[in-house]
Amino acid sequence: MNQAAKEIRPLEEPDCLQGDLGLMPLGDLLAWVEARALTGALTLVHGPVRKVLSLEGGLLVGLVSNRPEESQEYILSGAGFLDAERLARARRESAAQNLPLGRYLVEQKLVDPPALKRLQGFRLLLALADALRWPGGFFLLRKSAPSAAGRVARLGLGEAVKRARELNEKAFAEQRSGQDARFETLSQRLRRGDFSLPPMPKTLLHLRQAMEDPQGSPHQVLKIVMADQVLTSRILKVVNSAFYAVANPVTSVQHALVLLGFKPLLGIATAHCVMPTHGVERDKGVDLMRHSFKCAYVARKLAGLCGEDEEIAFVGGLLHDIGKVVLWRLLAEQTLADEECERLIAAHHVQVGMLLAESWHLPNAVRQGISHHHDPDFLTRGERLPALVQLANRYVNEGYLPSLADSPLAGALTKFDPAGLAAELEQVEVFVAGIF
Repeated sequence: MNQAAKEIRPLEEPDCLQGDLGLMPLGDLLAWVEARALTGALTLVHGPVRKVLSLEGGLLVGLVSNRPEESQEYILSGAGFLDAERLARARRESAAQNLPLGRYLVEQKLVDPPALKRLQGFRLLLALADALRWPGGFFLLRKSAPSAAGRVARLGLGEAVKRARELNEKAFAEQRSGQDARFETLSQRLRRGDFSLPPMPKTLLHLRQAMEDPQGSPHQVLKIVMADQVLTSRILKVVNSAFYAVANPVTSVQHALVLLGFKPLLGIATAHCVMPTHGVERDKGVDLMRHSFKCAYVARKLAGLCGEDEEIAFVGGLLHDIGKVVLWRLLAEQTLADEECERLIAAHHVQVGMLLAESWHLPNAVRQGISHHHDPDFLTRGERLPALVQLANRYVNEGYLPSLADSPLAGALTKFDPAGLAAELEQVEVFVAGIF
């Protein structure tokens, strides 16, 4: 419990009522206060925010808040009545004369009374609207005798709550409208390919050059891998996992590369190079790798049953969602709600992944796996490896394979054992947690 909340623990006083706003919502509490025409101070606390609402006969008449944007000075300045310098002078002079700031401003004819009343009422509604959005918090209601001081604004609590909620609804609608506009602008940019793709990382570039060089050697590949200690560690963990089920632990990187093969090495290196290293993106990246390694495992199994290239199926399963990583980085610079970001990622990760795969010259079968892993019609075509990536993705997401009645893969996959595979995927999940 924060320090402000500690100050409103249960008190042995007859004129005090305190409680949890999660159990008694603020709107209900204020309706109860209005029905009894209570007078006193209602303290509201949520996290570091603390507000004291002044009540008089069931009316809202004043506010003290530690939120700068709810201060009287902020409201007056924001409304354009006084600049910062004149406002600071007015504050000093009103304090020297022991006058409330509002009364001083009226007496000095800096603000006329109707305008001050409107501003004070708006300030009360703004503070109330903020408190109504709180998911919880604490309150302390301390009853007292009516104050002799005159109040500029006097709002009925029921009407105030209604108007504060209307402010919230209007703000939400404006925010939503702005988000929709930004969403559509970003969607158009993504459809046009109007964004920068990350360059191929040096480790990945050097690996590709060494693998494609006719004069290259496995020793060159080994040197490149060993220059990256994190990549080396991840490769050893993959080889010693359920993927390869080796009889004895593999501790030599050279031995690991022999068992792994160049194609899976390239896939693991690509995943390693695009993996976010910090913040929220890293947490998302770990979840993505958990899903992707499961897909790689299933795609490799399915390829074995169909007599297809298990290594390239592994790579296709591992990289089919690579477009999401690019989008995370792009959208991190935008002011969009999480749900809007997820909509953009769902709508465009295939296209962005394809652009990245082409830019980085990934194998054509891998590109096809990226392009078609959400295309159910692709299962009836002749390109078997990309279809296996889609099947792997659907099995990992849904726990079963779709109907393959019209697919050329139907006969080859009659031996597929989903129950046995589910147990193996639990081991894959454990292994991914150990890698990342």
